[in-house]
Amino acid sequence: MDTGDGTVNQLAKVGVNLGSIAAVFISHHHNDHTGGLAAVIGLRWMNQFPGVLTVYGPPGTREMVDGIVASLQPQARVGFGLGAHDRPPETSVRVVELQGGATEMVDDLRVDVAANSHFDHPGPKSATEPQSLSYRFQLGPRGITYTGDTGPSEAVLMLAKGSNMLVSEVIDLDRLMASIRLMRKDAPAELLGNMERHLSSHHLQADTIGKIAAAASVRQVVLTHFAIPPGPLAASEQDLRAGIARHYTGQVSLAHDLESFEVNCSVR
Repeated sequence: MDTGDGTVNQLAKVGVNLGSIAAVFISHHHNDHTGGLAAVIGLRWMNQFPGVLTVYGPPGTREMVDGIVASLQPQARVGFGLGAHDRPPETSVRVVELQGGATEMVDDLRVDVAANSHFDHPGPKSATEPQSLSYRFQLGPRGITYTGDTGPSEAVLMLAKGSNMLVSEVIDLDRLMASIRLMRKDAPAELLGNMERHLSSHHLQADTIGKIAAAASVRQVVLTHFAIPPGPLAASEQDLRAGIARHYTGQVSLAHDLESFEVNCSVR
């Protein structure tokens, strides 16, 4: 789910072989969510793993993957000395473009899609317009909603209804803006004001996450993709937890790299 820079290194650290990865879901086309996709595609191909990697994502994903495949052609001409069965890179990956409101089945996994408000509109006006997507993954009784990057969004709230787990981005806006003002004393007030308005509408503050989690009756919240000032996460943790707790009384975890979480499917 999203492939930021360093994805293949992190997979290796937890012992996941790239050959076992059959699908990648991209939430939106910002580089911190897609910068590692070339390595996922390229290294699967270089190692000639069997099967085809399917990349799901919003409109524009096909163009992005086509560019990655094109960048592999010089290597394809050189070859790897693995014999006559070397596959060209374009045969090792396929693309499925999605948009808000779509439902996709991947074997027994149901994937529901919502267009969120990370871009400059609450939802796309046309199927080809750039979109930022949130996903809900449902496998039997287990339902996980992944916000990706989003601002406040009714579509995301509806997507998350009854989920066992809400995996949400979060921004510590007040601390982050204070840090930016300290570092950028040369910045015009208008620039800083525009930045604050943008960040507040394109990302989720803790208070809003609490409202979504409560209204959607999710079992637990896992925070990730921390937009916080430079420094340790602990400096923001108390405020993030307090903001969520104003509205939501369930379990809240702050995710660290390589950490795993158990989905609570108990009957209430």
